[in-house]
Amino acid sequence: MGGSPGGGVGERWEEGQCVRRCGALNLTLASRVCSRRLHIAIKTVRIPELRDLRPLLEDPRLNLKVVQLVRDPRGILSSRMDTFPDSFRSWNMWRNSGRRPRNLDPSHLTATCQDFLNSVSTGLARPSWLKGRYMLLRYEDLAREPERKAQEMYRFLGLDMDPSVLRWIINNTRGPGTSAKHKFGTVRDSAATAQSWRLKLSFHMVQLVQNLCNITLSQLGYRMVNSPQELTNLSLNLAQHTNLLPFL
Repeated sequence: MGGSPGGGVGERWEEGQCVRRCGALNLTLASRVCSRRLHIAIKTVRIPELRDLRPLLEDPRLNLKVVQLVRDPRGILSSRMDTFPDSFRSWNMWRNSGRRPRNLDPSHLTATCQDFLNSVSTGLARPSWLKGRYMLLRYEDLAREPERKAQEMYRFLGLDMDPSVLRWIINNTRGPGTSAKHKFGTVRDSAATAQSWRLKLSFHMVQLVQNLCNITLSQLGYRMVNSPQELTNLSLNLAQHTNLLPFL
């Protein structure tokens, strides 16, 4: 993450350490800075249903646009297991031992897939209140073609992309996998990172996710794997081509 005034250059902090060392965010200052900008971006993972945003999207004072980022649920599981090991202890036990624990709770996966299904179904139905305000983006497509997808997002938002942004994207998505050494790093090979779950999850774990999330996987254009060989064959693209264009 970063280093402290008393620490060495390049010192790595875990997420919890950043909060303790840097202190709480000054919301008043942050609000003041944001209000000076012509455009404000908000990243949130707390909105389970796209319809919840309808009143805001229909408010002419806001000119709100939504970019919904989705990811293969199989990759989501792998990422959460690495990032939140305490919350996913039973899943990690399964991965490490090869034996499925009796107390395994898959409800979080079911909820995630259902939220995806609800919101994406709304977006793909293209209701009039979303016209010109909605773009659906798969993480895997962004990881595979970060420059082109970023340019698509900027065009959808009606913004010009500054050359410095494009340079940042190139420098931070074509790395040699540096972030693999630190989960909160920013430099990585984005295409390889998007597929890394295929070498981390067992075939039986993947089968469970596929059974729980089969409708969501199908709707978003993700291919199922039917054998351990297909799972680890990284030349087999599981994010099948799909024409997810902004709703203009």
